[in-house]
Amino acid sequence: MFLAATPARSGAEPVEPPLTPLAVKAGLLLDAVAQPHVRNHSLRSYFFARAVAEQQHLACDDELVFLICALHDIGMTDVANGDQRFEIDGADYAARFLEDNGVTDARVDLIWDAIAAHTSGFILSPVYQRRRPPEIQVAVTGIGIDLGGSASDLPPGYADRVHAAYPRLGGSAALFRTIEQQGLANPRKAGPATFAGEIVRQRHPEAPRETVEDILAASGWADS
Repeated sequence: MFLAATPARSGAEPVEPPLTPLAVKAGLLLDAVAQPHVRNHSLRSYFFARAVAEQQHLACDDELVFLICALHDIGMTDVANGDQRFEIDGADYAARFLEDNGVTDARVDLIWDAIAAHTSGFILSPVYQRRRPPEIQVAVTGIGIDLGGSASDLPPGYADRVHAAYPRLGGSAALFRTIEQQGLANPRKAGPATFAGEIVRQRHPEAPRETVEDILAASGWADS
């Protein structure tokens, strides 16, 4: 369970997750619907994001950072597996979860934006960093460290403590397989120029997929 897996001051974790009612509900949702490798990735991402915020001396709303990280891959679970790419399905589900729990203000928009675009590389934009709330940058940077970073991106010993509480269970390779399986089962989730589409294209070049020519042919303007 979310609470049982996050003991206060057990020595296994560098920081505690926020224990606000909304954060606890999000953690319990993750326990209930996510495969263990997705759950652990989501929670590791939060702890890595916390380290990023401290390293960069960024003041952030901790609950917002947690909600982004906890829910960012909810689109990989059965409860949010629709016909859109997993990032959008996940963002939509997260927004409904927030609204169902009484959150209807700008936090819904911020969390939707972060989840929907978390694979796009937008946080590298200096304009984005200057203009948008730091919670998005911090959360998505933490997610990126867990996917493709290393212990050197974090304070000494920090990654070991996080991994002791939340083992990788295949890490990025397991996540990519989940995305691959979704895209093969429903090609609408793996369209051109999407993260899922690129995984399917590289690993299954024989799989039918929509092409740029298909998009042109479907246009009513007869462009050529």
